[in-house]
Amino acid sequence: MHYSEKNPPASAAQIDTTAGHLALPTDAWIRTFWAFSDGAMLADLVKIHATHEILERQQTYEIAEYFPDHVLVGDDSGGRLILLERTTSPRFYLLDAGCPSIDDAEVYSSLEELVAAVVAGD
Repeated sequence: MHYSEKNPPASAAQIDTTAGHLALPTDAWIRTFWAFSDGAMLADLVKIHATHEILERQQTYEIAEYFPDHVLVGDDSGGRLILLERTTSPRFYLLDAGCPSIDDAEVYSSLEELVAAVVAGD
């Protein structure tokens, strides 16, 4: 995967604190990602939020109200949000920022698959 920008890993304390606020399981995909990179830009289009910015994004987009079983982990730099289920099995949802229903999202089984679709313009 092409990283346009890659931050250093988050500390275990940063990950635990942020994951606690988001009620994430210990083996959630985003926790593993933060241990590798505390936020990143992929293929100049897909942004994965860092531990210090993700809580604000949850509030800005009212994720808890509209998508309580999901966490907003990033965006596609074009008005679509990237949501992740709060389960141990990663499924990524790409959804227009103004859409109130998760049923309208495109679903991907990996971040690589999602990035490829965004790069292709899907």
